[in-house]
Amino acid sequence: MIKNKITKIKHSKRGLNQLLRLYERNYLKLVHFFPIADHEKSIVYLMPEGILNKEIKISCRKLSSHTSVIEIYKSKSLSLLENTEIEIYIYHDAKMAEVRKFNGKRQFWLRNKYPNKNMLSKDEKFQWNFFLEEFLTHTKTHGLSILKDAL
Repeated sequence: MIKNKITKIKHSKRGLNQLLRLYERNYLKLVHFFPIADHEKSIVYLMPEGILNKEIKISCRKLSSHTSVIEIYKSKSLSLLENTEIEIYIYHDAKMAEVRKFNGKRQFWLRNKYPNKNMLSKDEKFQWNFFLEEFLTHTKTHGLSILKDAL
């Protein structure tokens, strides 16, 4: 007689607590890199990419005492790739920064069913926010001068 094995569904090890900690780290890095209190509308700087330097633009679309919206734009490096656009909501009272839109796609749920019609990974929201953290760390380490100061 053959018994059917009960298979466990593997869930991502990245839960809500890890995502909230990531929001907090992103907030600290963003506020350090792009001080919102200075009321600077946008900054443009260069990032080395191979033998060329690519322009990165960070702009504040909405500024208020509780929630601000920041957009990061990077032009494509290869003709095959699309431009990178990231929309970040900064919650000042909670001291958190969340990626709400990445290249035109919005993500609401913490976990996705897989496969899905948009072919998003199971932990897409976490990956977007983790990318932001790595991007800010890379910018702090390898970013070049802000263009308005360089001229």
